[in-house]
Amino acid sequence: MLSRASSLVAAVAVAGFTLSSSAHAGFYMVHESIMPNPATFQPVKATVRSWHDGKRFKRENPMRNEVVIIDLEKREVVGLNPTAKTYWKLPAERYRELALISLVVMGVTPKPDGTIDVPDPLFVKTGVTAVVEGRKAYQVKVQGKLPPGVESEVWLSEEVPLTTEKLISELRLALGDPKDPSYELLFEQWRQLSGYPIQNVTTIQTPRGKVMSSETLLTYQEKAIDPAEFKVPKGYTLTEDPIAMMERMMALQQGPAGVGAPLPRKQVPGTLPPADPK
Repeated sequence: MLSRASSLVAAVAVAGFTLSSSAHAGFYMVHESIMPNPATFQPVKATVRSWHDGKRFKRENPMRNEVVIIDLEKREVVGLNPTAKTYWKLPAERYRELALISLVVMGVTPKPDGTIDVPDPLFVKTGVTAVVEGRKAYQVKVQGKLPPGVESEVWLSEEVPLTTEKLISELRLALGDPKDPSYELLFEQWRQLSGYPIQNVTTIQTPRGKVMSSETLLTYQEKAIDPAEFKVPKGYTLTEDPIAMMERMMALQQGPAGVGAPLPRKQVPGTLPPADPK
C-alpha cells in the first residue's frame, strides 16, 4: 500500500514543476486509436495527434471529428469541429465534468462534492510482458471500481525516454489543475509505475460479445510547438458546448415544468452536479 502522507508531499513538490511556464521544449505525439464501429462492432483505426507545451495541450481525434485545446493560462478549453468549422468554449473548471468521465474506465469514481475516490492500489502488475509497437513493455491491470463488464489494462515501457510525469502533467491540464488531495492520490498511483504508458486497452462485455478499444503510442518528438497550434482557426463560429447541449436535451425529456418555469439543470451521468448559474 502507498504511504499517503509521503505521497502527497512528493506530489505537491512535483506539481509546480509539471506546470511550470519556464522555457522548455514541447512534445508532439502520434497514437493509433482502435475503436469498434457502433453499427458493425468491427474495429476502426484512426491516427490521433497531440501537442503539449507547458500549460497548453491540444489533441486531434479524426474518428470523433474533434480537436480539443486546453489552455490553463486562460483557464479555458475549446473544442473544434473541423468539418462544420465551429467551436465551443468552456471554463477549465466546467470542462472537468467531461474529463472525469474518462477516469471511470480507470476505476476512479467522481463524487458529488468535486473530489474523487481513488482505489489503493489502482494498478496491479501482472508479470506479463510483450513487445508493443517494437518496444518491450509490461502489463498492469486496473483494479478500481470499473463499470460491470469492463476491463482495463495499461502497457508501460522503459524503452521510451519519458516517465509517467508526462502523463500526470496532461491529466492535470485536462482536470483544470485540481488542488484537492484526492487528485494527488490519483497522480501518485501513476507515479509509482516505472516507464511510460505506450498502450491502454479497454474491453467491454456486451450482449453481442466482447468489444475492445485501444490507443497505442507510435511516435513522439520533443520540440518547440508553434503557438498557433493552440488557437481557434479563422473562419470558425462559436456554437453550443457539449455540457449545455446534454443539459438542454435532458431538460426537454423531462417535459413542461409549468408555465414560466425555468428549465431544470440536470446532472450529466458520471459527472459532478452542474454549478449554479451566476
